[in-house]
Amino acid sequence: MPRCASDAPLRAATDNLSGPVPLLPDLRLRRIRVRRERFLPLLLLADESEAMIARYLDRCQLYGLFYQKRQPVSLAAITDESAAFAPGTEGARLAPFLAGKAVCECRNLVTAPAFRGHGFARQLLMRLCGIYDRSHDAMLVGTGDTPAMQHFYRKCGFRPAFVRRGFFRDNYPQPIVEDGCLLEDMICFCRLIRPQAARS
Repeated sequence: MPRCASDAPLRAATDNLSGPVPLLPDLRLRRIRVRRERFLPLLLLADESEAMIARYLDRCQLYGLFYQKRQPVSLAAITDESAAFAPGTEGARLAPFLAGKAVCECRNLVTAPAFRGHGFARQLLMRLCGIYDRSHDAMLVGTGDTPAMQHFYRKCGFRPAFVRRGFFRDNYPQPIVEDGCLLEDMICFCRLIRPQAARS
């Protein structure tokens, strides 16, 4: 998952968070259905464990912003986690307000190095919230206990929801240090994405 819940530290924190999101000419959103493994080098920039990526790559929906149809600018992997929040599950215990809800999770969010600093990860995440609000009540994303990434998700409308204790310590073979901080727990942020009228 990004440490950004993507399970890995999302370097998208370098995105410019002030002012309008810039647009490249001919920047298009695509769902990637085949040969996803060719994007592994880019996904590894956000989640450095190939084994962790393998846990969700086959079952996720992978989206990308592409420049001139071919060059990936930013990628996001989204999984359905509704079963993990069914009543009586650990997820429902950690986040009772999500019990029985349709929940998706952004497991990886990454921007190619040449395109960082221009808000493309934010643009992709916001567009995906607009897609998933038709089928899900909430979107989750997990990140390490680092101010930059938490600021990024707050600016995207996410709020702290619960903590997965020892996630990085227990799931990664090597210690993970981000912004000078040794990551142990994953802070899970949540955004309610379904329109209020549809939820009521």
